[in-house]
Amino acid sequence: SDCCFLLTLLPQMDGSCDACEPDEAQPATQVCRTCSFAFCPLHADKHASSTHHLLMPYNQEKQGTRPWLPQSPGKRDTVTVERLRCKEHGQEGSLYCKPDEKIICVVCAVQGEHREHEIITLHEAYVWQKVNLMHRMSTEELEAYVNTQFDETLHLVDLKEAFLTASAAEKIAEITLETERLQEEMDNITHQLCLLEKGEDQAIGPAVAMEALKAARESAQRNLMLSYWGCHISGIDVHFSQ
Repeated sequence: SDCCFLLTLLPQMDGSCDACEPDEAQPATQVCRTCSFAFCPLHADKHASSTHHLLMPYNQEKQGTRPWLPQSPGKRDTVTVERLRCKEHGQEGSLYCKPDEKIICVVCAVQGEHREHEIITLHEAYVWQKVNLMHRMSTEELEAYVNTQFDETLHLVDLKEAFLTASAAEKIAEITLETERLQEEMDNITHQLCLLEKGEDQAIGPAVAMEALKAARESAQRNLMLSYWGCHISGIDVHFSQ
């Protein structure tokens, strides 16, 4: 049944209480059908009151066995999900602490921090949580909530796209303006060179003046390229940083 587990990792019964301290273990009188743990009268009462599990008398003639566990022919052993394995005891997470809403192992339920809590099976926990969810939110409400979240996320994507588009347009405008300014500077220098070529009387030698203007023209060309690539790279950085 759903309430039974193949707890092959548990120690064999030796007639003593599994909940007592090992060096002070009392004789077992009851056995939990769900947890497959043996208890002395004191711990049996505590376990029954906290978990509401069915206890049965301990049979001294069958020590070392757990006869109530199902042994269906061909049925494979339970598969332990490593993600749900108890990190403290290394046992399979096969029970559920209802107050803490946490999957726990049988050792946690009997000897660990959850021993005084209400413990239920995983199947009972699934049904309980499912009912709670249905009470809090109907199928239509859940669908509406998902749709709302999707619409809000889509709206954020649209805002992001609009912001990036505006940033790109701003950078393109800056590049265009800088290109036009540098082009004017180059045109002016070219005009000055033409005038010098035609001039005959200057304060300095024509050759020296022409070399100076040519150098200025080359400098303007370099500035044009550096400005263009600087703005271009800046635009790319802004785009990817967003």
